[in-house]
Amino acid sequence: MPKPIPRKEATARNREKLLDAAAKVIGKSGLVGATLQEIATAAGLTKGAVYSRFDSKEDLLIELLDRRFEVGHAQLMEVLSGDKPMMERLAELDTWHRGEKGNGRLWATLELELSIAAARQPKLRRKLRDRQRRSREFLAEMVEKIADENNLTLPLPPADFAIVLSALSDGLLVHWLNDAKAVPDNLFARFIISTVLGASGIKPPA
Repeated sequence: MPKPIPRKEATARNREKLLDAAAKVIGKSGLVGATLQEIATAAGLTKGAVYSRFDSKEDLLIELLDRRFEVGHAQLMEVLSGDKPMMERLAELDTWHRGEKGNGRLWATLELELSIAAARQPKLRRKLRDRQRRSREFLAEMVEKIADENNLTLPLPPADFAIVLSALSDGLLVHWLNDAKAVPDNLFARFIISTVLGASGIKPPA
């Protein structure tokens, strides 16, 4: 007779089932089209099991996005850290951003849906605000570190520059979603290179 699964382990497994199911259902139907019942059915659980762990489908999506956020930032830190010359790291940043575009059409769309939903839901808006703050703090630390290591002058204080970079990245993804041919692959990195080097009195490479 198989041993019963400990309650803590069973809870963790069910949570993973729900997140996997949410990724599939929300990915297919979008945030608006997906329902908690569909997610529960796909996970092989009851709707009550969903509510015992998450308040809403928006909370499920936030958890999924948070996981992607952690992986993406770990990758970005790997790209921007290290002993390589600044120009090489910025070139790798461009490659990373293109990868985000290539893998992120679905996620970019879901981020937009979540932001629209948050405009009408104060509780959800607070959660998204906290996510954005964490992201900006990470970016601010990274750009300040790179500027200090290379004796560069940032055009704005690190925190402000991080807001601009975050907004630029999000905005380029939106334009790319609607008209991919209008957004050159290396536009993000070119802008950063030109802006930072220009503020430091260095002529950007052609």
